[in-house]
Amino acid sequence: MVADRTRIERHVANDGQVHANGDGTAMLIAAAYPPFEGEVHNGPFLRIALAMGPSSRLVQHIDGARLEGVWRPGTLAVSSPKARGIAKAGKTSMIGLAMLPGRGESETGLDLGHITTLAGAFQDDGLLVSVITALHHEAAVHGVSTAFFDEGRLLILRRLSELRGVRPNRRKVHPLSDMRYEHVLAYVEDRLAYDLSVAQLARIAGMDSSGFTRALRARTGLAPYAWLTQRRMERAGALLRSGHSVTQVATMSGYANPGKFSSAFKRVTGVSPSLWKRAQEDRCLGTSAR
Repeated sequence: MVADRTRIERHVANDGQVHANGDGTAMLIAAAYPPFEGEVHNGPFLRIALAMGPSSRLVQHIDGARLEGVWRPGTLAVSSPKARGIAKAGKTSMIGLAMLPGRGESETGLDLGHITTLAGAFQDDGLLVSVITALHHEAAVHGVSTAFFDEGRLLILRRLSELRGVRPNRRKVHPLSDMRYEHVLAYVEDRLAYDLSVAQLARIAGMDSSGFTRALRARTGLAPYAWLTQRRMERAGALLRSGHSVTQVATMSGYANPGKFSSAFKRVTGVSPSLWKRAQEDRCLGTSAR
């Protein structure tokens, strides 16, 4: 367990957090991860990862369970204890929960063989998302050695035992090719301050609007307007970090109304632009003080 915790901490970025309980049987990790390709080794832990964004493509083959697709914010990837394999993932942020499932397992009815079936699909479950998010906030204030955390852990195990690991059959949609995506991305990056339509983007990609929408969603996990909003919020974050005011950033990001910009920014990041800007400034001050 000590070696596994060390391995986890090594992969967490400088601004990430790792909270572990006293006996090392549970860890909660919140961090931004760069693109990754290589071997995966879970150690003794059952792992659950909640994507926070941006959407990224994930391919992993671990102990017979193959998972491939766009990992969207608000969805989860699950993998079994002692599982080993390979994975390739794009840049994303996540909240990860690693725990030894033996404690209280009899109370939850969890069959570890069932986890392998869950590992073959992204899980979209509101209860799990809510509990893991609540545990993240709890850990930031009180750590993970609390009765609240233990109850949340048991609730997660119980919920996992109830989920089905079957993915619905869907028509195969080919993701937008690298060349078309790069053309569209370059076009958008030059025009984020202006109105953009799906028809415009589809024309740049050399496709009809409906085909472009399906292909972009297959590549990014997002519909065109949600993808545009994500691009605008990434631009907005860079502008806020460089010292621009919220009103200036709203205009430069394509929003004539600062209120609508603030609402969109909070919807994507979870906080208002002013609070986000202040947090970045505080972090910079803390770094320079060290």
